[in-house]
Parts: sequence; structure tokens; C-alpha cells
Amino acid sequence: MEKVIGVPVPKEGTAEFERMNKMAKRAIPLVLLIFTLGILEQQAFGMIFVNIGEQLGVPNLSSLITSIPGIVLGIVCVIYGALGDFVSLKKMTLLGIILFVAGSAIGFIFGPSSIWAVVIARVLQSAGGQVAGSVFLVLVSKYITKVNRVIYYGIFVAVFRFSAALGVVAAGYITNIDWRWLFAVPLIAVLFIPSLLKNLPNERAKGANIDWVGFTLIGAFAAAMTMFFTDMNWFWAISSVVTLILFLVYINKAKNPFITPKFLKNPAFVATMTVIFIGYFFSYTLNAGVNAIGLNVFGIDSAQVSLLLVWSILLAAVLGFVSGPIVKRIGRSASIIMALTFMGLGLLAVAFLIPYGKVLALAVAPCIYYFGTSFLYSPIVDTATLTVTPEESGRVLGVNDLVQAITGSVGVAVFVGMMSSGVMSGGSMTGTEAGLASTYANVFLVGGGVIFLALIIFLFTKKMIYAHAEKIQQKN
Repeated sequence: MEKVIGVPVPKEGTAEFERMNKMAKRAIPLVLLIFTLGILEQQAFGMIFVNIGEQLGVPNLSSLITSIPGIVLGIVCVIYGALGDFVSLKKMTLLGIILFVAGSAIGFIFGPSSIWAVVIARVLQSAGGQVAGSVFLVLVSKYITKVNRVIYYGIFVAVFRFSAALGVVAAGYITNIDWRWLFAVPLIAVLFIPSLLKNLPNERAKGANIDWVGFTLIGAFAAAMTMFFTDMNWFWAISSVVTLILFLVYINKAKNPFITPKFLKNPAFVATMTVIFIGYFFSYTLNAGVNAIGLNVFGIDSAQVSLLLVWSILLAAVLGFVSGPIVKRIGRSASIIMALTFMGLGLLAVAFLIPYGKVLALAVAPCIYYFGTSFLYSPIVDTATLTVTPEESGRVLGVNDLVQAITGSVGVAVFVGMMSSGVMSGGSMTGTEAGLASTYANVFLVGGGVIFLALIIFLFTKKMIYAHAEKIQQKN
């Protein structure tokens, strides 16, 4: 094993671990409050970005409201996760709140005047709000006992889903008033600063240097790849290849890169990240797709769509609170298989139920998908962290968040582009009429197939993943 530079993590059972465990438990509820606000904003704008683009007179640029912040989200995820291994969580959180509130203020004041003001505001919100999510995951991976981590990850998913439900409902109704009021909600985050500064750990690794070159290269690659799928031109394609090559060369030559070649040579880590990338490819698209079906097939507005969709998200939120104990009982592997199966079936159900009405297609079918998501995050993230040493867990969590953000951003660019261009509109095996209904049905069929591909890959690699993870944990 290579020597790892990072904040030393005390072993379970020691007095130091108990001290850090108590601090983490006091900080977690406050961190989750900030995280809730960040997800509310992400989901709300992810549902109504088309409406905003139309109101501002630039419908062709509307996807940038989701895709560019998604790129930034992926970049800061890997930065925050990696920094969690080295720097003060207290200072990270303070910086995040400042960015979060600044973005909210910009969006509220300048958003109605330009789509670029909306994009900039959402970029700052994404960069700032994600700190809370990353800090939560680092706290759990380092300072919560191994046996209880899946419970906390389950709570994390539940809070995510409740926040998403609030965002969907808020977006649907606020569009009938003025969507800029969505930007005002996170301003209350400033009230949490005193308590967070009191309870968050302030430890940092002595002598550790932040790998800004590595962060810049991986960020440039993520941005170029997402822009390629959004704009589809040779410049972004070449940029994606060049930045990826530069990053790979850099981590093999640099003295202390934040991601070492060892990560990429770790078969269990690579396999787990592959399953995550493919499994979450439709994650940013579902709400936008359901909204589009409601608007263009059933002729209802976003407020009505949100009332139909919110029940599936609330179901996922409730299940999130019980998913931890269930995962502990049936095991990580079985949970991942069950989750991917239901996610794939949920997308297929949306496609096949469009001819049977808005309630079945927009309210019932998404419940199947979100049921699956409730049991995926906790075991797959826990599996990913077990493939490395505890001191490296922050970097793995950062890469995990980066992969999820990139795949979601690329997915929404691909699938929303397909829906807006009306591809595969000639008909569908689901029985929909030719036109937009068939386009939406076929896009959801493709999405379901992608998720089943992730399931197949996991089935073929799970034995290797857990055997490798067991060896790593036995050495620590």
C-alpha cells in the first residue's frame, strides 16, 4: 500500500474516534439543512428551465441552466471530496455558504433580465450548495462507525428526495407567480453559520498541498465533454480528448496528484464507477421528461405536473429513511441489483403507460423508478469507499459525485436534445401515436435500456469488487 497523505482518521473504539464521532453527529443535522436548500434549487430549476428559457426569449439556450451548473457541480464535487481529506471542513463550509448566498442574490436581482444571469447564479449556487453534501459524506465516511454508515447514507438520500419534492412543487407553483422567488429561498442559509462553525471539525493535514493543476484538468475535461453533448461540434470533441490525455499524463508525472494512477488501476473502483456512470445517466432527465410529457402530450401546466410527480419523489424520500436498515439486512450487492432493476422498469413503465393517461404515466410509473433510486445510492457509495483506504475515502466520494454530475449533465443534454428535436417520432412499440408522444416514449425506452446495461455490468463484476474491497479493509 502506498503511503497516503491526509487528515489522520482515528480507529474505531479509540477515545479520539469517539470525540470526532460526537462532533460529527452534532454537525450533521445543520449540514443537512444547507444541503436541503441546495437540492431544492437544483431540482426546481431542473424542472422549469424550459419555461425560463421561453420567458427570456432564448428557448434554444434553456438547457444551459441545467447543464452548465451540472458541469460545475461535478467539478466542485471532486474538489470538495478530495479537499475533505486534507483541509478544514469548517472553512470549506463557510466558503460554500458565501458562494451559495451570493448566487441566490444575483439570481433574484438580475435573473429576469438575462439567461446568462440565471446561469451564473445557478453556477454559484451549485458550487456553494454542494459543500454541504460533500462535507456530510466526508463526515460519515471518516467519523461514523462502519456498521452505521449505510443508515446515514440512507438518511442522506431521504433528505435529497424530500428536498427534490419541495423543489418540484415550488417550481410548479412559483412559475405561475415569478420564478425568480426561487432564488430568495437559500438566503436563510446565513442563519446557520454560527452553529456550523462551532460544531464542524477544524483539522487539516500538515504539509499537504492542494493539487490545483489536477483539479483544473479534470474540471476542463468534464466541462468539454458535457459541452460536446450539448453543442455537438468538433471543438468540444477534440477538447475532451486533449484534456483527458493531459490529465492522464499529469497524474503519472506529478509528485502528489489528488488522484493517483493507483486509483485508475484499482479494478474494483473502476468497475463501481462504471456502474454509477451508466446507472445514473437518466437521473437529470426524468423530471424534465415528465414535465415535457405533461405539457406537450396531456396539455397540462408545470404546476399540475408537479402535483403528479411529487408523490413518487416523496415515496423515495420516505423509503430513504428505512433503506439503511434494509441494506444492512439484505446486503449491498442485493440492494444494488434490486435498485437498478426497479429504476429500469420505472422508465419502461413511463413509456408504456403514456397511452393510458397522465396519472399512470406521470404519477404511478415514476414511483417505480424512484423506489429503485432509494436503494441505490447508499450501497453503491458505501461499496465505492470500501475499495480504498479510509484516508482516501474523501477523494472517492468526490470522484463519485463528479461521475454522477457528469453523467446526469451529459444524459440531460442527450435526451432533452432528442426530445426537443422530435427524433423517433414515427411510432413506438408502446402504442403511442406518431409525433411527440412517440418521441418521449422511445426516449424513455432507451433510458431504461441504459440502466439495464449498468445492471448487467454489475452482475458480471460484483464478485471481483467485493473480493478486492475485503482485501483492502483487512489491511487497515
